[in-house]
Amino acid sequence: MKLLLIYFFVLGFICVRDLFKVKNFDDYVVAGRKQTAPFVFMSLMATVLGASATVGIAARAESIGFAAFWWLAVGAIGFWFQAAFLSKPVHDMNVRTLPEIAEKTVGKTGRKLVAFIIAVSWIGIIAAQFAAVAGFIGLVLGHDAGTQSVLITAGIVIVYTLLGGQLSVVRTDALQFGILTLGFFAAAIYLFGGFSGTENTALQTAQRVANETSAGLATFGNFNLLNEKFGFADLSMMLFTVGGAYFLGPDVISRNLVAKDATAARKAVVVGSFAILVFSVVIVLLGMWAATYAPDAAATHATGAMNPLFRLASGVLPLPLAALLSVGLLSALLSSADTCLINSAAIFGSDILNTRRISVVRLLVVAIGVIATFLALQGKDIIGLLTMAYSVYTPGIVAPLAVAIIAHKKFNIKKSLWYAGVVVGGLFGLIPAILASTVKIQTPAYLPHIGIAISLAFALASLRRVSTPHVPK
Repeated sequence: MKLLLIYFFVLGFICVRDLFKVKNFDDYVVAGRKQTAPFVFMSLMATVLGASATVGIAARAESIGFAAFWWLAVGAIGFWFQAAFLSKPVHDMNVRTLPEIAEKTVGKTGRKLVAFIIAVSWIGIIAAQFAAVAGFIGLVLGHDAGTQSVLITAGIVIVYTLLGGQLSVVRTDALQFGILTLGFFAAAIYLFGGFSGTENTALQTAQRVANETSAGLATFGNFNLLNEKFGFADLSMMLFTVGGAYFLGPDVISRNLVAKDATAARKAVVVGSFAILVFSVVIVLLGMWAATYAPDAAATHATGAMNPLFRLASGVLPLPLAALLSVGLLSALLSSADTCLINSAAIFGSDILNTRRISVVRLLVVAIGVIATFLALQGKDIIGLLTMAYSVYTPGIVAPLAVAIIAHKKFNIKKSLWYAGVVVGGLFGLIPAILASTVKIQTPAYLPHIGIAISLAFALASLRRVSTPHVPK
């Protein structure tokens, strides 16, 4: 607990200091657009290594084995495409938010439409981060991640984001990325490097329990990328829904917008694409180790089961490594939550309310944080929350906006067709999400992919080649 207090004090000091350095909207929302490639890379990594890439992947590794690797691997593929097609044109547009890109390429109505979809979708992602941090705080305080833990989490993240905005986020991301790297890799080296030893009574007990646990747990040592629980069809669906958010998501694109130039933005994405592959392997292995040698015997595969990473920190690793992993995990969760929160507030203020007043954006940070807190209190699964948000965002936005960016200044866009693609594609993601969350009706998992295909088809059909003026000889 003392370590957590020190950690929060350091972050608070950074944010309070930056509070007095924020002079204008650019400082608060895009950190002055002055960040070098190393800082953009560290901020990008700290942003994407959030709930889905830590708590979520570890939980998936417990149930589907090494195939959980694909959650971040499809993100790496999305990064490669972003570096190849989007990094330079996006930065060169000199925008502050992703919906501004829609205005520059399509028009003001496109900006409003994109902003509305993002504002709705990304509240789910913020709630997922809140739920993940609440689970961690609940572990530290010695009780389940109930109302108190969620409220503590929301208060910390909202205040932390409120003070320094994006300027503080970029500065603290570097620190948080360093801590989470040390935490996860030190735990992996200890568990897989032969340092744990069989003399550890707790570990012996865990191993004995593992031998008595049903075969439902992931079999450690099975490193198949695809299996009966996660096949090619699942991978294909994840590639477009999750990978699409890494290709053109508001949080990852926001790291492009804080870079000092397009080269710094592109380098950060390229290096980050390989780095997240390494992190994916490490986190999956930690989850598989916990599934085999330290299962949650009291609640295996139950809703209230303790996450594998939490089990490692609370009952397997020695105290110094447990503390390091815990703070690293907290860093991963907080660094994603504050980025998503500031981006959502900026989009709502700048793109929907047409204001660049910092005071308004700060109020929106609070308002969006409160809504996300309510959603987190519903107790939804972390991956479920993220998948719901991605399923709404990716079919409606990614393909049409990517086409508009790549075609910018080369083609004109027939706006009615482009808007139709966004609306129809988004509905194919939104309707299944609403049915699943309200009346518990499960629709076919491929519906969002049909939405992606439709929105892409409409976007391509909307292109009109720019006519070249005839010059008489």
